[in-house]
Amino acid sequence: MLIAKKDIRNSLSVIPESPGVYIYRDKEDKVLYVGKAKNLRKRVGQYFQRESDRPNARAMLRVFETVEYIVVQTETDALLLENNLIKTHQPPYNIMLKHGNFYPYIYVTRERFPRFGTTHKPEQGGSTEYYGPYPNKSMAYQLVQLFRRLYKFRTCSYNLSPENIERGKFRVCLKYHIGRCKGPCEGLQTEEDYDRDVRAAKEILRGHITEVKRDIKEVMTKASEELDFETALQMQNMLYTLENYQGKSTIMSNVIGDALVATYGSSRRSFFVNYLLTRDGRIISGRTMEYRRGIEEEDVELFASVLKDLLDSLPLEGTRELILPLMPEYLDLSAYRVSIPQRGDRKHILDLSQHNVDQFIKDKDLQAEKLNPAQHNMQILRDLQSSVGLPTLPWHVECLDNSNIQGAEPVAACVVFKGGVPSKKDYRLFHIKTVEGPDDYASMHEVVVRRYSRLRDEGEELPDLIITDGGKGQMGVVRKALDEVGVEIPILGLAKDDRHRTSEVLYGDPPQVIGIMQRGQVFHLLERIQNEVHRFAITFHRNVHAKKSISSELDAIAGIGPATQKKLIRTFKSVKRIRESVSPDELTEAIGPAKARLVWDYFHPDSE
Repeated sequence: MLIAKKDIRNSLSVIPESPGVYIYRDKEDKVLYVGKAKNLRKRVGQYFQRESDRPNARAMLRVFETVEYIVVQTETDALLLENNLIKTHQPPYNIMLKHGNFYPYIYVTRERFPRFGTTHKPEQGGSTEYYGPYPNKSMAYQLVQLFRRLYKFRTCSYNLSPENIERGKFRVCLKYHIGRCKGPCEGLQTEEDYDRDVRAAKEILRGHITEVKRDIKEVMTKASEELDFETALQMQNMLYTLENYQGKSTIMSNVIGDALVATYGSSRRSFFVNYLLTRDGRIISGRTMEYRRGIEEEDVELFASVLKDLLDSLPLEGTRELILPLMPEYLDLSAYRVSIPQRGDRKHILDLSQHNVDQFIKDKDLQAEKLNPAQHNMQILRDLQSSVGLPTLPWHVECLDNSNIQGAEPVAACVVFKGGVPSKKDYRLFHIKTVEGPDDYASMHEVVVRRYSRLRDEGEELPDLIITDGGKGQMGVVRKALDEVGVEIPILGLAKDDRHRTSEVLYGDPPQVIGIMQRGQVFHLLERIQNEVHRFAITFHRNVHAKKSISSELDAIAGIGPATQKKLIRTFKSVKRIRESVSPDELTEAIGPAKARLVWDYFHPDSE
């Protein structure tokens, strides 16, 4: 997601609270600074909440034009991606990670009886296999020590060829005598046995540690039973190291080489493509781009077109693999190996690309709403008009709902939305007057007739759309009532499922189900209107019911109004006390002689 400098303060709340990397660029699109964050919104926001006391930060904020972010799954991935991007782009305001390899790798030599160790300078394409890098530096060293203790791998650099071992060219060293090596140099350990341990160690480096943990626990338990507490403690420390070890990162892979990863997503008006470019298994760049949709263009066709542009424009020298969600049609990709992964490292990096597309679409909508809410709402209303087939733009929308408890205190409510936002000054509440018992259809008929007869008679503006909180039955009642009033207004019905969730949108005569995507902005607007009228009606009904429930005997006394009643209850606490134990003098002191006489005479009619 790319945010312009002029929009940054209004768009901070759009940035996700996720781990990731943020990139500041100048007006020529040159990378100025790359940073990592556990919480992107909080970290980027810190640059603009107060003036930094660091001269470099102030200088960078004066010249940057855009800020971009890439979302990842974990904080570790953010560290590694930051490292890759800094080494690739060499930003002028980054210092610490620009030169050299800051994080260590674990290497495994490709030879008979391989050796394990750590290095800061991996050499691609050599006779060595690398795992990492490890942002937690001590983790790399602890894992190598774990392997040497657990599997007793050799540390010497001898050429252990079959001929050298047969000739007895080498002798076991001190490590063999103290139990830290099994002596492959003298043929005391077979190559098959050694390779089995190497494969187990590599599984640990790939994050598959369940079986190894079980073996370590068995050794630890046995050592404890034999009172060998030193060995038990060593096993416990190894177990702790493994349990705190995080498996391989999506950002770094020894399986993926030079590749282009691309995924896509779409909205009603736009098409989005994200690409990630990898070198030697490292993500070195990535971006999500937005394209305007044409007429009747399918997503697959658009993806093929954008992919061709990427292949023509990106620096892809040496790239031989494309990692894609599907095989594009009508596109010659014979120069590349195309992978459509279902599992493994390639699937993980494809999912990361797709996650950035989805996040971009979500943030784009949020940004549009923040920067220009009126325009955003107008576009939603236009989408509603085209989806349903309304004759006019539904600028003025009204929604009606009933509320009662088994027919008691029946009420109704009408909420009004103008321009896609609530117009609360136009909300209306109704007491049902002509219906007895729980008859929602009759109640709705009464409300519609009362509401729109009044608007008609007073020359007020009629709504562009009426929404009913119900299906075909409610729509039929509303249509019949409008015919009686003599007005014609489009009617939309919102039907609910067994879990009382909106499931269908109905329109037309007879009503037909309209296909509106339930995760889209149009459906969210309709759902919001429905929830608002339901809230408004329920709140009104509760207030009416509560008011009736707390009515007291004082209501029956002529000449005693609400203010006097409150004063009596506040002074004497209850009607029972007023009736049984309050004297005329106490009443006179509280509310005056005239009203005191009214209250006394009501509760004591036989007294003089």
